[in-house]
Amino acid sequence: MITHVGIIDQDPVRLITPLLDHGIPSDKMIFLGTASQQDQYERLASILTPRHIDTEFWVIPDSINVTKIRATVIELAERLKKENTDVWFNASCGLRHRLLSAYEVFRTYHWPIYVIEPFSDEMCWLYPADREQQQVEDRIQLTDYLTIFGARCELPESQVPEALNEQLWELGQRWASAALELGPGLATLNYLATTCRKEQKLDVELSDKQQGYKELGMLINDLEETGLANYQDGVLTFKHEEARRFANGEWLENLVHSTVRAIQNDLPTIQDHSLGVQVYRQIGDREVRNELDVATVVNNKLHIIECKTKGMRDDGDDTLYKLESLRDLLGGLQARAMLVSFRPLRHHDLVRAQDLGLAIIGPEQLGDLQTHLHQWFKAAGGQSQDLA
Repeated sequence: MITHVGIIDQDPVRLITPLLDHGIPSDKMIFLGTASQQDQYERLASILTPRHIDTEFWVIPDSINVTKIRATVIELAERLKKENTDVWFNASCGLRHRLLSAYEVFRTYHWPIYVIEPFSDEMCWLYPADREQQQVEDRIQLTDYLTIFGARCELPESQVPEALNEQLWELGQRWASAALELGPGLATLNYLATTCRKEQKLDVELSDKQQGYKELGMLINDLEETGLANYQDGVLTFKHEEARRFANGEWLENLVHSTVRAIQNDLPTIQDHSLGVQVYRQIGDREVRNELDVATVVNNKLHIIECKTKGMRDDGDDTLYKLESLRDLLGGLQARAMLVSFRPLRHHDLVRAQDLGLAIIGPEQLGDLQTHLHQWFKAAGGQSQDLA
């Protein structure tokens, strides 16, 4: 029986990922933490229990008194020694004074000690020195990841038929490749779809001026050919609410998600992904909801992609700050975020995004979206071969 031990901190993902690796023996996980971290422990346990890994919470002092911390860890070590348990210490997490105190104790007992290196996601052995490093399998799922950071999520239930999804992907690629040319037309289409939403109907009458827009006519023709809309006598009628939402900007989200799915065939470090994830966080007495346009986990790191079809003149800073905040709140130190914008971005927005550590794909790059996303995911580290 192998029992892993690790210290809970604000970013405890690397305490979980090695336990999900089918090649790493793990029968039990003991989490060291202060009494105030009980809720965090329960979230971590909720991920491991369904996978038949036992868990235990060992309370350590909430102080900087290393003598007391060390004494508490020694008490645990003595118990494990009497139980004749094989113990591995995961030294990847924990405030420094707690981590060094615990490391000193486990080293004294000559038990194996390892860390999960953040970028490569490799299991590196600090003791004994003769063990080889190994890649940790990419097993953690979106729901698990968000649970770690105190959020619950709802994934979309409706599945688009594969044949239609392929059509929508091709349509999105066509629109994206002509982003600069079709911009005004798509802005008008977005306005028409928004009008339908506000009036709670699926049909809208075009003005004489709108009927003369060449680019809008091309877009409406595309929607008709795909079976998403009908256009007759100046009236545009969407086939259903999903079609209206597609025209209202979801075409870009669908394009990005379909592209992620395609990249997954060549990059197995993409382990989970979803479109339109509803995320709920408890703040005091109220529950706050956010939607992630596209979310994926790559090399055991959360990736959030915000898709924007409208200009950012009025809310550019708000969009970027919100994206940065969600990345940090939902994904910890290793999480990454990107803004995919159909409309041209101001120099100010590009500089601000760089300052916040956000990746950007603008209309000039949309025609080669797959290449840019592939490069971004590959930069998350890990190995490309399938480790399953």
